[in-house]
Amino acid sequence: MSPTAVGLILFSIFFIFAALMYTGKLPALLALPLMAAALYLVGGAFYHGVSPHAPGWNIGILLAEFVRVVIEEGMPRMWHYVITVLLGAILAELLKESGVSRTIIRWASELGGDHKIVMCILLTAATAVLFVSLTGLGSVIMVASIVIPILLGIGVPPPVAGSLFLFGMSLGGAFNPVNWGFFVEFMTKSGGMERAAAQQQLLGFVVPFAGIFILVTVVFVLLNARRGFSSFWAIPQSGSTPEKQQDAGPLALLSPIIPILLVIGFNLISRIKGGQGYIFPINTALLIGVLYCLAVSGRGANGRIQRLTKAIFEGISGTAPVAALIIGIGMIIRVVWDPAVGTYMEPVLKQIIPSGPILYVIVFTLLAPLALYRGPLNVWGMGSALAAVMIGTGVLPPVAIMGALYSVGMIQGVSDPTNTHNAWIAGFLGEDVQVFTRKTLPYTWILAAIGLALSAFMFLR
Repeated sequence: MSPTAVGLILFSIFFIFAALMYTGKLPALLALPLMAAALYLVGGAFYHGVSPHAPGWNIGILLAEFVRVVIEEGMPRMWHYVITVLLGAILAELLKESGVSRTIIRWASELGGDHKIVMCILLTAATAVLFVSLTGLGSVIMVASIVIPILLGIGVPPPVAGSLFLFGMSLGGAFNPVNWGFFVEFMTKSGGMERAAAQQQLLGFVVPFAGIFILVTVVFVLLNARRGFSSFWAIPQSGSTPEKQQDAGPLALLSPIIPILLVIGFNLISRIKGGQGYIFPINTALLIGVLYCLAVSGRGANGRIQRLTKAIFEGISGTAPVAALIIGIGMIIRVVWDPAVGTYMEPVLKQIIPSGPILYVIVFTLLAPLALYRGPLNVWGMGSALAAVMIGTGVLPPVAIMGALYSVGMIQGVSDPTNTHNAWIAGFLGEDVQVFTRKTLPYTWILAAIGLALSAFMFLR
């Protein structure tokens, strides 16, 4: 059988698993490992000459290589990022019980006063600051339960209030060191880049992209938040007495941004002094953030050791599904880079990948909505597998693939109705979850297009 025919068979396997994920028949944390196994067994059978007509069939070689490539080298491929996720979750747990979130939101609402537009911008900014470090649905529930009633109380319509929270959450996620760690790890393990170079390129892209994100969010506020009416939705019912809770101290309020200050701050200081930019390790920054938050946010009812122990247990519990997904992504990355698979997939993909900057922007902009509904450009599913295959062709540099995933990922983060946080917000507001997709997609699609243009300008000139 010709290499092209084998490549088409492998892509058929790829799209079968994509369809299973898209239709909800198979979750990504199972689909990715199974796809990795299927790709290697089929590709390896042809590559190692497994055939009933060949002496010995070579099936022993195939099985030995399968164990080495898929299991022994694939499963721990992204272990570094598993540590990143765990540290980020521990920091988020400490922040949730420290009163930091409540205090930042209260300050923002007091600064906004009676000015609806100013209040919307400040509350969205406060949400973004918090999600620089917060992760998980529990954090969404905690923050949204405070922010959204305030927005409704000043007359912001429910679809706009929910959308503003989603914009703020994803804007903070754009600065979240845990998310940075994923892309650094991806470029390192899949693209073969040095870790320092990958982080440097990522920061160079993220900072201007975040500026564009802020501008798009402000435009959304100006065009949507003016409409509305006064509402008593957020006012406690008569006779209820809100519980008095102590605000977090000034030092504790810095906890969410300590990791990002370390990563960006050391880089800027090094550049000011004439250096190439010091690459502060992301995991170290997160660990310092954990220790800082623990030190300045008080002993709590049971002491700091108990607080940290509880945060570790809660963090491990909350990140277990994410860790399983990361293992599957690592297996895919290792498999598509192996000659037994890459030899057949690369020639097919080279024919369709846009190589020039203009085609790159046009093609990925048109395909950007495929990040919705767990589609093939969803970075936490088939998007990672597809990106690994594209990097393997050598047609586009790893940083350009990163820029594409990062840009279209904003559509998924804000507008995807299959997100658990979108579904929870819809239930909280009594709205159809598709309302937020219709409300935000025009803005996130434009954001993705501008991000792709920025990526093309930076990495494909």
